[in-house]
Amino acid sequence: MELDDLRKLEHGSRGSRTALPDDAVVTAIIKVREAAYVPPGVEVRARIDETMFTASCRADALKRLEDDPKVESIALPKRVDPVKK
Repeated sequence: MELDDLRKLEHGSRGSRTALPDDAVVTAIIKVREAAYVPPGVEVRARIDETMFTASCRADALKRLEDDPKVESIALPKRVDPVKK
């Protein structure tokens, strides 16, 4: 999955990544336009509010989310390196 092809991906979500293997499982924050809507292929981890939730899905599902008119935005977590003392 080429991350540069995803217009709904929040700015800064790519980090240094440009692509993910299609079978990689990713965690994302997904915002939808319709309350309680869960796109196919997405497993809700926790609800933030009626239209936003954290989810797990395969990287190849990101393209389907991109094409889903009910999905407003997708944010992938940024990798945080440990602080060295």
